[in-house]
Amino acid sequence: MVTIDEQYCKGCFLCLHYCPKKVIGKSKKINGKGYTLPYIANPDACTMCRTCELICPELAVTVEGGAS
Repeated sequence: MVTIDEQYCKGCFLCLHYCPKKVIGKSKKINGKGYTLPYIANPDACTMCRTCELICPELAVTVEGGAS
């Protein structure tokens, strides 16, 4: 399961660009700091590769389950 901590996300969308399965999409939601947020658009396609978690410079993405 992929989660995005909206408090820490700065809307760089690296998670979206690097996800090989296009699990993450761009929302219209804005956090308290004024950043547009990503969202989990296609959770069933996630293979738990953790690329989104590893690429996030703010450590705002967490992947639970799958290979460690």
